[in-house]
Amino acid sequence: MVTLQFIAGSRSQNVIDALFLADLRQSLDSLEAGPPPTAVLLCSGRPGSFFAGADLDRLETILGADAAVVEQACAAGRQLYDRLSSNPWPTVAVIDGVCLGGGLELALACDYRVATSAEATALGFPEVKLGLLPGWGGTVRLPRLIGPGPAVEMMAAGETMSGTAAAHCGLVDACVPAGQADAAARLLAERSAKTGEHLARRRHLARPVVLDAAERAFLEATTGAVIQGRTGGHYPAPLAILEAVLATSDVSDGEAGTIEGKAFAVLARSPVARQLVRVFRLGERNRRDRGVSPDRGAAGTAAGATDEPGFERPAVVGAGIMGAGIAAAHLRVGCAVTLADVHSEALARSVPEILQEAAWDRVRRATDQARAVRLAGQLRTVTHTRALADADLVIESVLERTDVKRKVLAEIEAVVGPEAIIATNTSTNPIAKLAETLRDPSRFCGLHFFNPVRRMMLVEVVRGPATSDATVARAVAHAKRLGKCPIVVRDSPGFLVNRMLMPYLHESVEMLRAGIDPRKIDRAARAFGMPMGPLELYDMIGLDTAFYAGLVLNDAYGDRIEPSPVIPAMVKSGRLGRKSGGGFYRYAGIGPRARIERPDDGVPALVAAYALPPCVGDERTIIDRLILPMVLEATRVLDEGIVRDGCDVDLAVIHALGFPPFRGGLLAWADTLGAAEIVRRLATLSGLGVRMRPTPRLESLARDGGLFTA
Repeated sequence: MVTLQFIAGSRSQNVIDALFLADLRQSLDSLEAGPPPTAVLLCSGRPGSFFAGADLDRLETILGADAAVVEQACAAGRQLYDRLSSNPWPTVAVIDGVCLGGGLELALACDYRVATSAEATALGFPEVKLGLLPGWGGTVRLPRLIGPGPAVEMMAAGETMSGTAAAHCGLVDACVPAGQADAAARLLAERSAKTGEHLARRRHLARPVVLDAAERAFLEATTGAVIQGRTGGHYPAPLAILEAVLATSDVSDGEAGTIEGKAFAVLARSPVARQLVRVFRLGERNRRDRGVSPDRGAAGTAAGATDEPGFERPAVVGAGIMGAGIAAAHLRVGCAVTLADVHSEALARSVPEILQEAAWDRVRRATDQARAVRLAGQLRTVTHTRALADADLVIESVLERTDVKRKVLAEIEAVVGPEAIIATNTSTNPIAKLAETLRDPSRFCGLHFFNPVRRMMLVEVVRGPATSDATVARAVAHAKRLGKCPIVVRDSPGFLVNRMLMPYLHESVEMLRAGIDPRKIDRAARAFGMPMGPLELYDMIGLDTAFYAGLVLNDAYGDRIEPSPVIPAMVKSGRLGRKSGGGFYRYAGIGPRARIERPDDGVPALVAAYALPPCVGDERTIIDRLILPMVLEATRVLDEGIVRDGCDVDLAVIHALGFPPFRGGLLAWADTLGAAEIVRRLATLSGLGVRMRPTPRLESLARDGGLFTA
């Protein structure tokens, strides 16, 4: 029996690159030329990683290439993998750790698969998240192994499954503890070598999948509807996966591979794939970024790597919604945390919610109650900041009032050690102002989490005038430890995200004042790809919260964004949004999950008191009015050095505002229009005033033909 053990690529995870493919080809050549082995085992020489998928550099070389070139690349990969199951000996893949994309296709090309029950073991096809489909036999082999319906769901969703779940659905033949994987694989290989069972299995899996007319129609109709509902028609890859599986189910595996290659080539040449790969690249760079280094995300740095010392004794002050969410985020990653609040009742209320949130199982969409019980031992609650004396990181998350925060921060500094980092979770308070009461502001920064903390990836690491590089770097590293995407921003009103959101929300109310139906405004935003319309978002945030945040922003940027009289009038009338059951819309219930029933009947009369002249309300004009002011604000943000470059802007609007990833981010979308076209469109909106006036940066790009993302 021969074991082929691979270490591929220069990063912490194995990746399928040209060198690995050459090694695999050479290994198979040697096996085929020499005395035949009884069996062949494939395994990784890197603990916790079978294969993390294809090397993105290699993938990018074929994106946008001629269709024939792409199809040939797919065919070459399939033909190489086919050799694993075209020789007389059985092959077994030993999967310990991540097994994704081309790595899972490699495992599928083997006769058998043994996965470990290790927590890090995860199998899946994430290609759909890059706007692609599996191109080396995945859409052919997976449906024949586990059935067309489950295969489409797995590939179209792009989610991973554990080794245990993979064994349950038939994706792997066994799931065992990591220490037993090699022995289990050898036992499986030896048995098959004696019985020839693998040869019968190959013949079975090479045959077409028989779908009767009713089954095919049901799969096409129901799955197609689900895909349309999930994607809004903006992402072609999930539907292409469904179509490929249906097209390949009743033909031989060879013909099916050709169909798969053609489908891959179409997607690889699409603008959606190009933008999604760009977004993935931005995420990779962010994972390598220390937050202070000028050579951001250097290519030689391992993803997620950091030299910063971790925090061993983090604490959170404030048991409200945000404080509880931040505490739960620590527990989710196995980090013990102390939660402090002067009100014991607030602590008692928050603990069950924190544990339920921390133990949430994304796959089951329910709380893992056994895990919640285990995590309870890692959550410590206290009612006085004196109990935080040994904390090495304290995140203050109390009431969003400057005086209250300053008092609490001074109390924290008085009890913690001189090396401890102090952070504030704030969306509106200037870091410089909060730091005035601290003796050592160099160890103080903002850590602005977004609500709900579990689902929102972005964290703004806000650098005050006195914040040290060491503080920023450690805060960035800690946010990554929590599984977040940290963006370093300079202290300024609204920081980055709220400043980008301000013109989007403001313009929606201005259009409402001009007589455009709220449903039309929100429909246009959703058609563009936003997860919800701006008026729906107002209701989700809470109009009272938006009002107070708006005061800060209006004070700073009122020269171009005049305070809207509608928002305070809405608050005065008791229309606070979902939290009160009514805002711009009426809701069936109260809370974030309450269903919209209809526009609030009382809002038109309230808005009429502040009516503006009627305006054009077609979909493109609505989108221009909502999004182009955001582009203008982004150019100001860059000119003021609020972030280091436009990549941070694009990541922030995607992860915090739900800007559609298929458009690549705000500035990537602006590049698809071109600066000159944006200037032209703004000219048609010039009657709206200074907020639609091109900035010097925009005019320069339009004049020189430059790119926003350059």
